[in-house]
Amino acid sequence: MSAVIVCAGLALVSAEERSDFCFAIRGERIAAIAPFEELRERFPDAAVREHGPGVALIPGFINGHSHAYQILLRGIGDDLPFARWRDEALYNIVPGLSPEDVQRTFATAFREMLAGGITTVAEFFYLNGGGNAHAEAVIQAARETGIRLVLARCWMDAPAAPAAFRESIDTAATRTLELMSGFPDANICVAPHSVHGASPEMIRAAGEFARQANCPLQIHVGEAAYEVEQTVARYGMTPLRLLETLGVVDERLVAVHAIYVDADEKKLLANARASVIHNPVTNQYLGDGICDVAGLLDLGVPVGLGTDANVNASILDEMRSAAFLQKLARNDAGAFCATGAFRLGTSMGAEALGIDAGDFRAGAFADYAVVDLERLTSPATPLVNALVYRAQAGAIRETFVGGALKAASGSSS
Repeated sequence: MSAVIVCAGLALVSAEERSDFCFAIRGERIAAIAPFEELRERFPDAAVREHGPGVALIPGFINGHSHAYQILLRGIGDDLPFARWRDEALYNIVPGLSPEDVQRTFATAFREMLAGGITTVAEFFYLNGGGNAHAEAVIQAARETGIRLVLARCWMDAPAAPAAFRESIDTAATRTLELMSGFPDANICVAPHSVHGASPEMIRAAGEFARQANCPLQIHVGEAAYEVEQTVARYGMTPLRLLETLGVVDERLVAVHAIYVDADEKKLLANARASVIHNPVTNQYLGDGICDVAGLLDLGVPVGLGTDANVNASILDEMRSAAFLQKLARNDAGAFCATGAFRLGTSMGAEALGIDAGDFRAGAFADYAVVDLERLTSPATPLVNALVYRAQAGAIRETFVGGALKAASGSSS
């Protein structure tokens, strides 16, 4: 297996600037990080890829939660309350998509993500009621575009949900196992939709499935005030406490949103070694609320970022919103810094998903993006600050996944 030595004048490594940065790639992973002369001695037959002056290398962004088919809803559900947005936009369009529609739509969405430096996406996919054909179309779209996929295969049995989303527990388990067996590269995990989208019996079964399959369990939890009110009225406890009684609050849990969790519940997540995926742009778009990211991080809970409804497939936007919302929620400009926000979209997001990416280190996937420094509005400031507070997606010149070029400026391939 031949190696490639990558060199750049500037890089962000663990969110800190490094000059004259070089690393070797073998296969899809970083084999070593060292000065060029040492790498040339260790890998004498390696090709050399030089990223010249005027650019910087950054780790590929991690999109920890996405519903990519919602790019089809752009402009349709704007400014509607959540219930109307769900019924008049989401439920009106998504259930009728064919596998071919899904593949085309997801390929478009994944190319947008790659163009913005996103190298890994966790796709929370619930169009499973008719079988695995739609999920297989998502996997094919990921293979076609080259993005690294985590397929959070939804389980849903709520009577109010469209038939295209619903399955029995046994059917969901059987179909999930079939995907895991047939598509190991898709990083399949189990994803009961929520405490209102999946029955307690289904959530409990999904937890047991996750333990046996040794995979993460993703679930929407504490997303909106109405969810908490309805769950307390029906079960006498909050959504997270209900999940605790069902045995799924453990190290496999990836809690999506986690806005409405109280102080004790935050400690519960920390003690369980669970993770959270924060979706600040969508939370603002739907008027859901603000996740206490700073508080969760203080307790040691890994927090990643997701684009969710794809208002715009930009982790740069999510990092910026995450930082600004924490400052606003605490009335303190120093409550959250650019470096912390950058880590949410890179190394910590990868940690939350259990993917060996999000930073430059030996053994990690060689997933990275090339930033055009001339496209930054404030090149004199620290690079991480310029990216988080001011950069737009157009500053990403190229995106590499597993060391291979997947997107470049002016290209969608």
